[in-house]
Amino acid sequence: MASYFNLTLDTAAPAGVAVTINDGAIYTTTRNVTLYISTSDSNTDGYQMKIWGIDGISDESGATWEAFASTKTVSLPAGDGLKTVYIKVRDDVGNESAAASDTITLNTSVPTVTVTGPDRTRLSMVSGFNKSIINFTVNETFSEYKVCVVPASNSTQDAGEVIPTTGGSINTSGSAGSYPASTNIQVTIYAEDLESASSGDGAKIVKVFVRNQAGTWSVA
Repeated sequence: MASYFNLTLDTAAPAGVAVTINDGAIYTTTRNVTLYISTSDSNTDGYQMKIWGIDGISDESGATWEAFASTKTVSLPAGDGLKTVYIKVRDDVGNESAAASDTITLNTSVPTVTVTGPDRTRLSMVSGFNKSIINFTVNETFSEYKVCVVPASNSTQDAGEVIPTTGGSINTSGSAGSYPASTNIQVTIYAEDLESASSGDGAKIVKVFVRNQAGTWSVA
């Protein structure tokens, strides 16, 4: 019978703990997000983690330890704005890492477009009667817009045909990256381009769509 045994002393906390939300996205339009969790430790057998800054768990005192996983779906707290999610990892002998965190902005709002005009509702190919001008503003900062001929007034952005600019139309689309709220954009539509987007005479439904910085397109 052996008269000795080995004990291993381990006082090192898990190293390189990191968390990213939705693969590092800046914005999310829904409260449900995916956390990507990592540590530089090669062996995570018996490791646990706890998460806070999520729905129902606002601080560390309310978080509980659970089995370590490299991904986890959580729900962010209600209300648009910047959200910070925190995580700690501990090893199989209870050594705890420092808290790691990541941020994301929750934006569930749908941008609202206000169109003024058009100055002319009937167009022909005759000079002086061949263009129409509108102006539009948006109630929030947006990153992209397009002016489309759509099949119905309630159509969404994927159903429309963007009016081209080959015939002289101006500002029928844009993707500058950041247009401040209430920026006025003037759009000029020429009959030739209207015909290209939707051939044939008759009434055309033209709709302005904008995409906010969270990636949500206007619908109304």
